[in-house]
Amino acid sequence: MNTLLNVKKLFTLLAITAGLVVISVSQANEKRVGDYIIHYNAFNSSFIQPETAVQYRIDRSKYTGLINVSVHQVVEDGKDKPLKVALRGKATNNLSQFQELAFKEIVEGEAVYYLADFQFRDQENMDIEFTINIPGYSKPVSIDIEQKFYAD
Repeated sequence: MNTLLNVKKLFTLLAITAGLVVISVSQANEKRVGDYIIHYNAFNSSFIQPETAVQYRIDRSKYTGLINVSVHQVVEDGKDKPLKVALRGKATNNLSQFQELAFKEIVEGEAVYYLADFQFRDQENMDIEFTINIPGYSKPVSIDIEQKFYAD
């Protein structure tokens, strides 16, 4: 029963995130390196349901953005499996003020993903850079997202 509840929570969070991609002008992206697929997107934390924010200790605010990252390894038959990785990053505004990103690992069933929050001002362009160390991959992978955020 507990596993079923966790799966329902995961689907709820994924549905919320998917909806945010359409609603909040966020970027949903994917990068492939070797046998690995990196999924990432950034969005306003105010779109997260209050219960979800409390559960994952997310600051739900119209001035808080979230970056969501997951890494999968492609295995046999084109299937993939989620991986635990190490991430570092920062979010920088137009004035070159930066915030270190503190990624939280979320594990729900077989799903593994990472969330980090950052502050922004209304209509502020943010440059979000992060580096992923993937076990089994020869070098760190760097990703850079440039996105405008709106207070909602």
